[in-house]
Amino acid sequence: MNILVVQRFDLSSVSCARRVLSQARELASRGHSVAVVDFPNPERHGFAGSRVSHTHDSIQVISLSRKAIDIPGNCRRLANLDPKPDIVHLWKSYPDAALPAICAADRFDVPLHYDWDDWEPSIARELTGSVPAAHITGCWDRALCRICDTCTVASSELRKTAIRWGMDPERLFDAPVGADLELFHPRLPDPEIIEKIGGKERPVLVYAGQLEVTFYANQAVDTLKMLHQRGIQARLLIVGGGSHEKDLQRHAEEQGILSSLYCTGYISGDEVPRWLSVADVALAPFEDTLAARCKSPLKIAEYLAMGLPIVASDVGDVLNMIQHAGFVVPAENPEMMAICTAKILGDTDLHRSMGIAARKRAEEQYNWKRHTDQLEAAYRKAIRT
Repeated sequence: MNILVVQRFDLSSVSCARRVLSQARELASRGHSVAVVDFPNPERHGFAGSRVSHTHDSIQVISLSRKAIDIPGNCRRLANLDPKPDIVHLWKSYPDAALPAICAADRFDVPLHYDWDDWEPSIARELTGSVPAAHITGCWDRALCRICDTCTVASSELRKTAIRWGMDPERLFDAPVGADLELFHPRLPDPEIIEKIGGKERPVLVYAGQLEVTFYANQAVDTLKMLHQRGIQARLLIVGGGSHEKDLQRHAEEQGILSSLYCTGYISGDEVPRWLSVADVALAPFEDTLAARCKSPLKIAEYLAMGLPIVASDVGDVLNMIQHAGFVVPAENPEMMAICTAKILGDTDLHRSMGIAARKRAEEQYNWKRHTDQLEAAYRKAIRT
């Protein structure tokens, strides 16, 4: 099968692009021919350690212009691909990606598959500061539910919304995020990382994720503060960078715990497991917003694969993802998060059993092979009909 994947990020530097690249690699490993659109952003290439590998013998990368004025040219570029795709896979509903994808599907008379994984209006509003931009993005999501041939959804909240907006349930497929089980797996703490963070004499908590839009790392800092108040002198490792990193450090300074905070800044996706290896407990705080309820959090899938006990906010599909691999607490409740973290740190048997349950959950459900099974099923459904 020839698959054209249209997404809107710079594959080299945007951390969430690991998702689409993981899909593409898994599809290619199954014998499919995969072409992935790239929107290079030279401004991001100066970030140290931010580059993401997207090389694969069976993946073709098609670079398009980021400028809005070039959208018609991008449409023409995709409409003249050779060989023609059998299906067009669209990830992210923004017009700069959606218009070329729709044009390509129409030009080649092939199905359009929509890969829906986020509540995009909230993200668009935070990125642009514009209410009209958020509204336009929401309109695109609504329209795609009506015009796509099949759709994968990352969460039960998105499934309900897609049906409410007119999507045929028979054409909807559940595809939560996954982890690369070969890259993310239980391992001994990496000695080089231990040295960088200043040793492992104290328990290490980890929060993984970008510090750009919709980040919740401040709650992890508050959790650390409450652990210190309980006499547990843990450290907090932030794995990821972003424009809010200095804000996070200021917050930690105000709480009097800046010396117990370590931020990696931008790192490549392949480096993430090395940093996670030194953690004792993984934190996944969220706010109870529509955007959070729509997510299938990649951080949780990767925590599970690493065999890490997790303490997370009970928002959306989080409880179902974690099950016996940790504790879920009410959203925006760092005190309960600290209490549960302390319980895990103080009980060796509980820590071990949660770690085993975490890896099992990843192997059985939250991995890219299982995710791609759903993608292939959606593709077959679209092509048959």
